[in-house]
Amino acid sequence: MNIEQVREYTLSLDGVTEDQAFGDDIVNFRLEGKIFVCLWLGGEQGDLQNSAPRLALKLSPERNEELRDRFSAVTPAWHWNKKHWSDVYFEELDETLVKKWIKESYQLVVSKLPKTVRQKYIPSLILHKKWFKELTTDELYELLRVRSEVFVVEQNCVYQDMDGDDQKSYHLWLTLSGKGESRESDNVADEQIVALARVCPAGTHMSEISIGRVITTIRGKGYGKQMMRHAIDAAVKQFGATLIDIEAQEYAKEFYESVGFKQSSKSFMLDGIPHIKMTWKANDD
Repeated sequence: MNIEQVREYTLSLDGVTEDQAFGDDIVNFRLEGKIFVCLWLGGEQGDLQNSAPRLALKLSPERNEELRDRFSAVTPAWHWNKKHWSDVYFEELDETLVKKWIKESYQLVVSKLPKTVRQKYIPSLILHKKWFKELTTDELYELLRVRSEVFVVEQNCVYQDMDGDDQKSYHLWLTLSGKGESRESDNVADEQIVALARVCPAGTHMSEISIGRVITTIRGKGYGKQMMRHAIDAAVKQFGATLIDIEAQEYAKEFYESVGFKQSSKSFMLDGIPHIKMTWKANDD
């Protein structure tokens, strides 16, 4: 992305305004008066260590630490509180990541607004569920794009995502669309995917019925748990599951335990990442 593309995308978010209160070389982007992105345009005031284009993002302390550990192009903010702000050298990063992090910063500000104001910016959560043959080409493209963004780009892991099991699987995803209460839909809207998963029949990805490709693109909102509960329900209804297996990344053990899975194997390496097998049983739920 270049400076103008960053500006255009940030201004496309609902309710965002811009100003240059700190000088001609800095553009501040605000929601309800709260700054969440600060874009350096170049010039003496912003020229601190080098001339590389960058922006400052407001994120949670935990998220800032995670991104700084994983990406050399994300560093503690120079002029802002380093616990809550990071400098992002956006030209060194994939466009999808930059947009994702800008949206996270935006949503963090939304979450801190007074309830009566916040309602203007909270979209509906929509559940989509389809067999592979029912997916449109646009839906399939978007599901595979998000999987590649998270599992390949973010985790810096080269592996065969399209493994031949998708065609036999039941696919579920959650999107944010519009405003109001959550609802369920069989028709996809062109909106942001916040979580997805697939349910594989026995004898495909694993010997037992399994859930995999579990992703949340917005963390800290409970979308992952909602996705897993929907996937478990689909495994029961579509395949009559009384036992479900998963190959879980080891760090996510506690998350899967929170939705009823228990560790059922020792740690093993899969695609260069430590994993464990975990199992859900109907009589344990």
